[in-house]
Amino acid sequence: MNSTKDIALILHGARADHPPVRRLVDWVRAKGHDVRVRVTWEKGDGEALAREAAATGADVVIAVGGDGTVNEVVNGLDRSDVAFGIVPIGTANDFAKQVGIPLDADHAMDVILQRDPVRIDTAVLNGRRFLNVSSGGFGAEATAETPSEAKEMLGMLAYAITGVRKLVDLAPHRATFTAPGFDLTTEFLLFAVGNGRTTGGGTLIVPKASVTDGLLDVCIVEAMPRADFAKLVLRIRHGDHVGSDGVHYLQVPSLDVSASESISVNIDGEPSDARRLEYRVREGDLTIHLPHLPGEGD
Repeated sequence: MNSTKDIALILHGARADHPPVRRLVDWVRAKGHDVRVRVTWEKGDGEALAREAAATGADVVIAVGGDGTVNEVVNGLDRSDVAFGIVPIGTANDFAKQVGIPLDADHAMDVILQRDPVRIDTAVLNGRRFLNVSSGGFGAEATAETPSEAKEMLGMLAYAITGVRKLVDLAPHRATFTAPGFDLTTEFLLFAVGNGRTTGGGTLIVPKASVTDGLLDVCIVEAMPRADFAKLVLRIRHGDHVGSDGVHYLQVPSLDVSASESISVNIDGEPSDARRLEYRVREGDLTIHLPHLPGEGD
């Protein structure tokens, strides 16, 4: 892959003055590549800028930021075969870490310039794409209630602090979960639907998930006493919760969730609320530059 490329960098506005990014742009241009830098300032900018870049001839569109920026760019490239790349400079960088993309900006760009793109699955929630994990209940509420200023100052510690506070006010929700061969109506504390495996800075909520198996991994944790749930959360952190009492784990192509009141959910860390959730997998839906397919060696 030695030919020059038309590269669109979609850069999170909070990182616009990030010195490694400035050096990166100069370095890539010095190699002869055409680099367009577009900066996001508000929600939705990343999606619109990625869509524009794909429509105007970019060879690769790169998300430069965290999981939220990745999610927006992935949606901007929906139904497009333009290659996607990630330079992870966010707080958690959950997806990049699990697929082996280096956290060093220069090394991440090396992957994009030197590796042929591969095809992986995406998932959709109510028609919106996501790469990694969507969760509801406890984890989504903790994410939604963590201030952006705290994330900037404290990083992953900010999520942990909010999570401890949420345990004090722990309250279950009631919903019906329906998938091929599975039907459950229950009070739950959290659920997660994963295309990827980790969320919240490395928590292995769906430890068996793969971005190339054509399936969604689903984990549902039923209501239980606060002390039992606190112990389970520690096991979830390391992916040791599968098979535990009150935990349902399945691998399916689709999942529908319905509740009588709105449930707090997040998609790749971005919060929202809904009463009806339709999850679907899209097999081989994204062309992306990776060091290697997950589970394979370099």
